[in-house]
Amino acid sequence: MGAVHAADSGIVSSDIVGYATQDIAGGKLSCVAFQFADVGSATENASIASLSTSGLTAGVYDTMNTDAPCIMIYDGDGGYYYYYYISDAYDADGNETTAWADLNGDAVDGSQSLGTGFWLRIPDATCSTGSLTQSGAVSADATTTIQIAAGLTLAGNPYPTALNLSKVTTSGLTAGVYDTMNTEAPCVMIYDGDGGYYYYYYISDAYDADGNETTAWADLNGDATTDDIAAAGKAFWLRSKTAGSLIFSL
Repeated sequence: MGAVHAADSGIVSSDIVGYATQDIAGGKLSCVAFQFADVGSATENASIASLSTSGLTAGVYDTMNTDAPCIMIYDGDGGYYYYYYISDAYDADGNETTAWADLNGDAVDGSQSLGTGFWLRIPDATCSTGSLTQSGAVSADATTTIQIAAGLTLAGNPYPTALNLSKVTTSGLTAGVYDTMNTEAPCVMIYDGDGGYYYYYYISDAYDADGNETTAWADLNGDATTDDIAAAGKAFWLRSKTAGSLIFSL
């Protein structure tokens, strides 16, 4: 993850704008989260149109399914919404432009809530290395709540700074226990960039640094996490048997 550049050293201010750049490799999947709101918007929403690229070759409509950079946003029911970066998208006036486009080839704005996760797929032929840049306003809220569905949710850190999972609290999610956490506990799955995942479980008998039991996000050993694993601009799967919410706090 590239450095975050902002107009001030603080985070919680409606006046701060900035950008963050993430390196992208051809032939790879990246799990990304929207982290900057549209400047001047009264909402805490980002847009697909605000995502800019460097070193990535735009595809064309006729072969976009295989040759264009692709954003995949989980629909909550096992499928995805697809958006392709192509050089012959049509804007609102019917003119051709290079833009993120829907399945009809129309350029999209694609408003998304901060913290919404998505997969970015880059075909081998598109680039060897490149980058994706997000820009806009830093969230003015010191806490951000992301709704979680029963089953799988693709969510992410809504802030342009890394957070420890100890700062990610829950509402409506029932903590599991260590012995059955693989099947019963809410689980955060963080993509490792190479086809695998790191797993963290929300359990009531995790061990803190002093050896005391506590309710916390824990690693495979049952130890409460102490690392900044909710990286800036990164998304992750959240698997839960019940609906609820994640609350991110600075």
